Amino acid sequence: MNAPSHRLPSLRLHSSDAASSAGKLDLPGLNTVRAVAALGVVMLHAGVPYLQHPMPGLQWSVRDTTSAPVDYLFWAIEIFIMPVFLLLAGFLAWQTLARKGHIPLLRSRAKRLLVPLLFGMLVVLPIDLYIWVAGWISDGLVSPVKLKSLKFDGSIGQNIWGLSHLWFLLYLFLYVAVTAFIVQLTHKSKRLFWFTNRLASSGYGLTAMVLFAVGALTLTFRPEVVWGFQHAFAPVPSKWIYSGTFFAGGMLLAVADPAMNQLKQHTARIVPLAVLFLAAAVVLGRWQLGTEMRAAAGDVIDSPQSAENLLAAVTLALVTTMSAWLVSLSLVGIAVLTVRRNSLLMQYLAAASFWVYLVHHPLLGLTHIDLKWLLPGTSPLLKMGLAFSVSTAVSLATYEAFIRKTSLGRMLGFAWAGPSQPAVKPPLDQTIADDQQMAA
Repeated sequence: MNAPSHRLPSLRLHSSDAASSAGKLDLPGLNTVRAVAALGVVMLHAGVPYLQHPMPGLQWSVRDTTSAPVDYLFWAIEIFIMPVFLLLAGFLAWQTLARKGHIPLLRSRAKRLLVPLLFGMLVVLPIDLYIWVAGWISDGLVSPVKLKSLKFDGSIGQNIWGLSHLWFLLYLFLYVAVTAFIVQLTHKSKRLFWFTNRLASSGYGLTAMVLFAVGALTLTFRPEVVWGFQHAFAPVPSKWIYSGTFFAGGMLLAVADPAMNQLKQHTARIVPLAVLFLAAAVVLGRWQLGTEMRAAAGDVIDSPQSAENLLAAVTLALVTTMSAWLVSLSLVGIAVLTVRRNSLLMQYLAAASFWVYLVHHPLLGLTHIDLKWLLPGTSPLLKMGLAFSVSTAVSLATYEAFIRKTSLGRMLGFAWAGPSQPAVKPPLDQTIADDQQMAA
């Protein structure tokens, strides 16, 4: 039971939305997006060793033969994959907030995010580190003594320490904590509801434009948020702000369109624009990375003027941010339009997605080392597919064997008893809030 003092009354900003908020809402498409996007993260990381334009700041276990198709695919996924998760996380957070209150929201997300984060830091990241060092030894980049000292010079030493792929868990919890703190400050005065109603009267488009502008401005001055890797144990301000715009956008979507009816109506118009902007962003981003690589190698004699640099940075930031928004909304819109019921396979993948996200990283690093030395002449695109398949299969096998019905799985919040009963429609807070495990 939730204490009454922590409960927020249901928001009724429009008559149609009020009906949706007051009743039960079942959006199985969100589970589909979560499951498929989790596999997208694995595919993204599967291509790292084969990039023609390596991600600045990202250290990997090996470097292998490069491939243009892998490069295009990697950067296309990189632009939108985390915005999709953040958009869904914000949407679900607002749904839980509006129905249960900020204290239950904070408690549920703390359990859902911080426990796996601690497990990842104590178990996954140390395994990650030694696999990476083994790969560098095999490539001749470091001496075997580094397995003992773990002291590295140069770019390796600058970029090796941090949360790696687990950064998302910390960032997401902090977004929830900030949201709960703001609600706590405004709860007694009802300012939160004044704000949402004011938002409704003034139109949501203005708020969406502000979020877009903040993200694009951040990316203008810190393009490495997307076109690089910012590795640290504490949140990087630019990355935290840019990612936070999508979390806030998800909350805005939950306020403005809780049943996603408007999104469904406009999805057909959004998809072509999403494809166009994504293609433009990948082309511009690869061109920019190529220019930086040639400059670092001394091949560029005449440096562009500062005004031209700024124009290029602004253009890349605008196109990248727009493509991230459009593709994220397109994927969610397509899913809620087409998915009426999750298959057993999709339910299983959705339940396992958080575990796959957590453990795929070291599995990929080890597989990449093996593929480099066992299949030296094989196509990089094929190697990417093999690495994706092996790491996904092993992740799912370990989920089934050690997590799905075990005490460890229950402790981590990853346990899954089996498919839901199709004859019963679960309530909103069971279907798309706490039980979504939204952190994959």
